[in-house]
Amino acid sequence: MEPLLSNITIYPVKSLDGITLQKAVISEGGCLLHDREYALADNKGNFIIGKSNPLVHSLRSEVDFKNETISLRPMIQTNWTIFHLQKEKAALESYLSDYFGTKTQFLQNKTGRFLDIPDISGVTILSTASLQEISGWFTNMPLEETRKRFRATLEIEGVPAFWEDHLFTTEGRGIEFKVGDVTLFGMSPRARCVVPTRNPETGEVIHAFPKSFAKHRASTLPPWSGLDEFGHHYFLTVNCYIPATEIGKTIETGHEIKIIGERIFY
Repeated sequence: MEPLLSNITIYPVKSLDGITLQKAVISEGGCLLHDREYALADNKGNFIIGKSNPLVHSLRSEVDFKNETISLRPMIQTNWTIFHLQKEKAALESYLSDYFGTKTQFLQNKTGRFLDIPDISGVTILSTASLQEISGWFTNMPLEETRKRFRATLEIEGVPAFWEDHLFTTEGRGIEFKVGDVTLFGMSPRARCVVPTRNPETGEVIHAFPKSFAKHRASTLPPWSGLDEFGHHYFLTVNCYIPATEIGKTIETGHEIKIIGERIFY
């Protein structure tokens, strides 16, 4: 079976909930349209994200781009509060400020600059089999929870666990591959932070998660992986660069993944 794109997830607001899509457009900035288009920041301009503020995990969100609205609710509540993304920005910021207990700005950038490392990683990619493998490393961790912990943009089926390690090599080089007719370059494995250690909805922490994850990752490393060269094993997903030539093209679930070969970047 050929590797196929099986899942596309964008995260309209940085660190908040994702939206699963059947197809997505490559937008300006070398990312998927609407992915991390918005972000929350404090009055000093620092992002309010899961790495630094656990309250992010228990705030549910839904973005409706057709109607230009965002719906929010704390996890412990059932009723949604709906805001127009443009016309009710002041009310939205007031709601968020009350929730986080600090003055909160709601920012917009359509060019991908809210991504963690926008210059080399417009999307991240991994296989469903990898998520399934990791779910088995921890007690009572369903697949969907594991998926939400690692927040990848693209997911591949029809391949074994950690097949995506084929998509990176050494520093300064990339692996060219195609998703349908869209060209991407796998640049590096993604080192993980504190976010995957927390339940994506409650914020509850699994203690020693990085150590346990790294131990399992090292013991299950496939023969094609070059991860041993990166100093530790707390890595998952691959950072992928999308060149400007691909802007306006579409990727869609069911598209084949084809590796073209290694390319030198610097």
